[in-house]
Amino acid sequence: MIGHIFRFTGTASWDAQIAENTDMFAEADRLEASAYKIIQDGDATGEDWVRFSEAKKEADAQRTAAYQDWMRIKRQMKK
Repeated sequence: MIGHIFRFTGTASWDAQIAENTDMFAEADRLEASAYKIIQDGDATGEDWVRFSEAKKEADAQRTAAYQDWMRIKRQMKK
């Protein structure tokens, strides 16, 4: 997940880094929406809740990675 960080060098454009970070947040949004679709009908079983919890955990991890990457970008922009 963080491999993309090392692709950018001092000559990389901020726009490219921000665009990739935006994609990371979009993926987190997509994963979260998929998680909620599992339980949206109101008739969720215990197995559905387990699947939801696992999917939500994946979405949260993606959002955390995107946020950490955003903080990295902000720190580098201040240099």
